[in-house]
Amino acid sequence: MIMLDNTARQLDPEPMIQPEQPQPAITPQAIPAAAPKAVPFTVFERGLAFMAGALIVVMSLWCLFTRTNLATTQRAYEDMQSQIADQTTKVNNYKQAIGELSTSERLSAFAKDHGLSTTNGTIKRVTK
Repeated sequence: MIMLDNTARQLDPEPMIQPEQPQPAITPQAIPAAAPKAVPFTVFERGLAFMAGALIVVMSLWCLFTRTNLATTQRAYEDMQSQIADQTTKVNNYKQAIGELSTSERLSAFAKDHGLSTTNGTIKRVTK
């Protein structure tokens, strides 16, 4: 039966009957089922697996130890940098104070307050 509105063929639900042919007799044979067997590890393989596990544990502990030491060293470095910055600030403050205390106007005022006089010919200026 062909349908005009569809290009697909409709299959007949009834299969075509063919003349019976004798089918060969199937004789059941006992096929032994293969039981899976686990292959035991050799002593060498066990030792190798143990050594690999021990190596992994040792490397993990070493990484952890190294990371901890690195963090401790980093903190010590930052603390030292902070101390250096503090000392540098103090040194700069002291240099500024020395500069303010050693101005010629201040020295002249101090000398005048204590009854001292300056002679311009005897003043020597020392610079680094």
